[in-house]
Amino acid sequence: MRFPFFLLIVLFLVPAARAQHAAVDAAEYEVMEVIETMFDGMRALDADKVASTFADGAVLNSSGSQNGAPFVRSTPMSGFVEALRQGAGGPAWDERIWNVRIDVKDNLATAWMDYAFYAGERFSHCGSNTFQLARHADGAWRTIALADTRVMTGCDIDPDNAEETLVRAALRHYLQGHATGLGSHHEQAFHEIANLYWVTGEGLQTRTSEAFIAGAPGRSAPDEAERHRWIDWVDISGSAAVAKITLDYPGTTFYDYMQLLKIDGEWKIVNKIFDIDRE
Repeated sequence: MRFPFFLLIVLFLVPAARAQHAAVDAAEYEVMEVIETMFDGMRALDADKVASTFADGAVLNSSGSQNGAPFVRSTPMSGFVEALRQGAGGPAWDERIWNVRIDVKDNLATAWMDYAFYAGERFSHCGSNTFQLARHADGAWRTIALADTRVMTGCDIDPDNAEETLVRAALRHYLQGHATGLGSHHEQAFHEIANLYWVTGEGLQTRTSEAFIAGAPGRSAPDEAERHRWIDWVDISGSAAVAKITLDYPGTTFYDYMQLLKIDGEWKIVNKIFDIDRE
């Protein structure tokens, strides 16, 4: 049995203040899901996925300066989506975000964030985004307007900040595995050596990620509409990261603490510890 080295990493990397995370506003996580789905689609050059996050008539406004004078350039999001579609086969549109702030009031939401944009592996530019979203009649949040700033030179980017989107992408495969019941999503999230650890009245329990993936039911749970999941926080230091995930299910809440390492250029969960709170 491998030594559960997660104990040391959790102790040293998890900030105490974050360990007492306040009660969440579910709408904020729904809004974040829309934003991350858009960026997932951009990295995959999946124009249809990106288009699904926008309301009809949504507009992209880009601000900058030219010859010392500020300007704003407006483009229908349909044009942005079409440009992405034409870019299929080229380098990924890899936009990485951090310092995300979301404010929700009734059926409107605003999100601010910093970003760095990469064309494949090549850095292109940095700046800030602001999203405006509205909840529609079907209950779904969609972006009604997006604005950005674009800086081509002088970008001072913390590499840990630039990695946050990629860490969250790995964690989102884990969440999608729970939502769909498909082990293939979990397989993309876990490294093959990963283990799961938890404690019961009988003491420490362990399970391999291979066994966990093999146990996937292959379908969504009957009460999936009542289940909610979100990433509480991510903390990164170089090639190591830890994260907290909450799975809020009817009658039961799971608190997952994930360890991830960047292995061969890809973030993978290498260990998971969790607690179960039954109502």
